[in-house]
This record gives sequence, structure tokens and C-alpha cells, in this order.
Amino acid sequence: MEELIVEAYHKAKTKEFFAITTILEKLLKKYYSLQDPRTWITTGEVRRILEQRGLWV
Repeated sequence: MEELIVEAYHKAKTKEFFAITTILEKLLKKYYSLQDPRTWITTGEVRRILEQRGLWV
């Protein structure tokens, strides 16, 4: 999941959080069924992962 979040960060045209999460949602739909528990991620988890990687302040 972390790899998809980082990929969404790099694909986003702006580094606004909404743009990143929108790209992440598209990637999740591409790779997983929406009923798959791996797609259930909160915005807080996304923010935490970006902060851990030094991509979000």
C-alpha cells in the first residue's frame, strides 16, 4: 500500500492532499476490487505514510 501512496504522490500534478488521494483512489480501483480490505485506508494513514517518507510537512 505504501508503494501506491508514494506512486500517487509522484503522479499528482500538484502536491495538494486532495490531488494525491484522488490519484490514489484511481490506482486502488485499477489494482484491487473495492470489496478488498486492502483498499480500506483512511486519509490519516495516507498522511502518516507521506510524513514518514518525508513527502508531507
